[in-house]
Amino acid sequence: MKLYDIISNLKFVGIKNYQELDIDALTCDSKEKTHNSIYFCIKGLNNDGHEYAADAIKNGAVCLVVERFLELPICQILVENSRATMSYISSIFYETYKSKMRFIGITGTNGKTTTTFLIREILTKLNRKVGMIGTEGIYINNLLLPPTLTTPDPILLHKVLRDMENNGCEYCVMEVSAHAIALNKIDNIYYDVVGLTNITKDHLDFFVNIDNYVKCKASLFDYRHAKAGVINTDAKYGKEIAKKANIEISTVGREGDIKIINAINTLKGTTIKFEYKGKEYSTHTNLIGDYNVANVMMAIGCLTGINIDIKEICNVLKNIDVIVPGRFNVLNIDANFNVVIDYAHTPDGMKNILSTIKQLPIAKLITVFGCGGNRDKTKRSEMGEMACELSDYVIVTSDNPRNENPELIIDDILRNNTSKNVVKITDRKSAIEYALSIARENDVVAILGKGAENYQEIKGVKFPYSDYEVVDNYFKYQNKSVLKHD
Repeated sequence: MKLYDIISNLKFVGIKNYQELDIDALTCDSKEKTHNSIYFCIKGLNNDGHEYAADAIKNGAVCLVVERFLELPICQILVENSRATMSYISSIFYETYKSKMRFIGITGTNGKTTTTFLIREILTKLNRKVGMIGTEGIYINNLLLPPTLTTPDPILLHKVLRDMENNGCEYCVMEVSAHAIALNKIDNIYYDVVGLTNITKDHLDFFVNIDNYVKCKASLFDYRHAKAGVINTDAKYGKEIAKKANIEISTVGREGDIKIINAINTLKGTTIKFEYKGKEYSTHTNLIGDYNVANVMMAIGCLTGINIDIKEICNVLKNIDVIVPGRFNVLNIDANFNVVIDYAHTPDGMKNILSTIKQLPIAKLITVFGCGGNRDKTKRSEMGEMACELSDYVIVTSDNPRNENPELIIDDILRNNTSKNVVKITDRKSAIEYALSIARENDVVAILGKGAENYQEIKGVKFPYSDYEVVDNYFKYQNKSVLKHD
């Protein structure tokens, strides 16, 4: 593609050393080997891409997008915001600006992954071709690509969108993280409908305070990003955001446009009754817990928002099992107790999963969890107290310590905690094995925080690791086996 065709409608501040160029690639990684590429100089939290522009040129860049001109003999486009420009140019280069797919975006602290899986599964069963982007990976119809970030960076994001459309996808369902909104990743995607599951305390290491975090989530419900929105008004901040939104809003909840009448949880799933446009409907899901009822309602709200018939939605839900990797996965083990693996890594997520388990007919609840390093420290002691309050026994361990000392993270979790039902075992594998060894008939061992992650990040290195494999190997060692897990 010609450089002129890429930047002809771009609002830039200035240009230096311009010449007509053929552009074959885009990159924001100075180490990436490219041919005739545009390199975006991005200012990160720890590094400034401008400082690595010379390396990018050596690796094939022929044009730079900069926020300050550099003393380099190469075409440079001066812009106010390199991140926003990267989103715009990616949409032009991959021609996603003229996509005919319908876009559904789900944001919220918890529930994004489950809601997007629900929407994808329902649309697929209705014979629609669907792409999905989120924490657990990228789906192009039935093809699964490995996960990168909850919302990929714009170059990969728009490349994936082009691949989806080339493979016949009619819909794209996306998790939209707060970071993606704040860092302009989704600036050049226009959603047919966006949904807000909830907002609870998270990512304050980046947003500093909850007000900034809420404002970021709320900014998605704006005419520049979406045609319509669906908001869970049972969740804190939901009603406030719904009132301030400048797009058409539908609500779900106990007093919503899609109004929950009641929900009955059993070990086989949940039966839900709700009202929509003056009529009562009933459906069933294999998912368990009130928080999953909210996720189901959000999925229904978004699907009706793109004109999918509500009777069809309810009928499909009754006849499918939605398996979300790392979300309330009950392992089928040869033992007289149960093991649950869940991604819950926030106070609200932990409360949801543990409260749901405690409502079931069980004996004791044994919880294993830790907190990630280099992330919001304010939630650590809160999660420690909550785990002890809702569990019969708690084992605090390491999660992804990243560049922090795992022992100090555990100290933060247990700060001012006077509970007598808690121990600390720093090595996560040993902590899980200990929990399994003390479990008795009808107990539940809940292993929280990592879900389906297949690594543990320590000092900048991602070491192979899986909670599932630890449980599996424990039972193999005990001459038992995990028969199945999803």
